[in-house]
Amino acid sequence: MIARIAFCLVWLTTPLTATTVQRFDLAALTANAERIVVGVCRQAQPQWVRGQIYTRYVFSVSQAIKGPATAQLELHLPGGHLQGAVTRIVGMPIFAPGDEAVLFLTAANALGHAWPVGLAQGHFAIKRSAANKPRVFQELNGLALHTESHSAPKKAPPDEPVQGMPLDQFLARVRTLTEGQTRDAH
Repeated sequence: MIARIAFCLVWLTTPLTATTVQRFDLAALTANAERIVVGVCRQAQPQWVRGQIYTRYVFSVSQAIKGPATAQLELHLPGGHLQGAVTRIVGMPIFAPGDEAVLFLTAANALGHAWPVGLAQGHFAIKRSAANKPRVFQELNGLALHTESHSAPKKAPPDEPVQGMPLDQFLARVRTLTEGQTRDAH
């Protein structure tokens, strides 16, 4: 009984500051993605779904790299701010209208919604410099990435070779990976 109480006290006082997920490099993100798109968030609308806050994001799609080519994409991700309540899933990307992104998405879940592969790992923000040259950045705030080793999960840096890479070069690399995977499947 005392052990249970001690466990509960430790659990309740331990801050929840990280989500541990499997680490995916760019090749693994590409292989595990059902869809890869480039788009702009047009709408972020929090709503109640089965007693939980989810945010419905609507993206206009400018490029479909893998999967069906559609002009619009909807994501329903857990978390958000609604009626004074706040839910935050550490490691789940958050989008605001106007955000540009490259998204690596899973197949639809039981509710019919796709998620970014590996949570924030499947989201590359597109940032534009003063010269308007778009570059991609992966923001992994709060994610602890687990590698295949049997040691404890370690926080890993973003996939360094792609961090800050020009968008056109990044997309060319993703297309090459996608084509290679298509050839390997045949």
